[in-house]
Amino acid sequence: SYAGSVTKMEAAAAPGDNSTEETKMTAEEMQLLQIQNMPKYSRPETFEEKLYRKFSKEPLIPIGCLTTAYFLGSGIRSFYNRDAVRSQKMMRLRVGAQFSTLMIFIGYAGLNAFNFTIAPGYHAGKDGKDDQKRS
Repeated sequence: SYAGSVTKMEAAAAPGDNSTEETKMTAEEMQLLQIQNMPKYSRPETFEEKLYRKFSKEPLIPIGCLTTAYFLGSGIRSFYNRDAVRSQKMMRLRVGAQFSTLMIFIGYAGLNAFNFTIAPGYHAGKDGKDDQKRS
């Protein structure tokens, strides 16, 4: 039965079939179709829009950068005022803030890199009653 059956593609490609002649397009029609399916132009993202998007997506990164900058500025000011104990403390806190910011950055990168879906084709309902309907 398999050898005698004809697939849909073979039937569509069969010579002398009128349905394939009807589906043939001229070059002008193909160009017109390509123009209609052309992707729309999207305007480039401004600096403020990109800044807002990045800060809302990964809010801990700018907080860590500001904390690092505060400890750096405070440490330099303490060094300028010749307060060696406070300057040393601020520089140690700066290194800690830099380390934590870097770990947060790596955490965000790792979180975006992994796909945590167990079954990609499965979409559970809001209340989880989809499983009960299938049983």
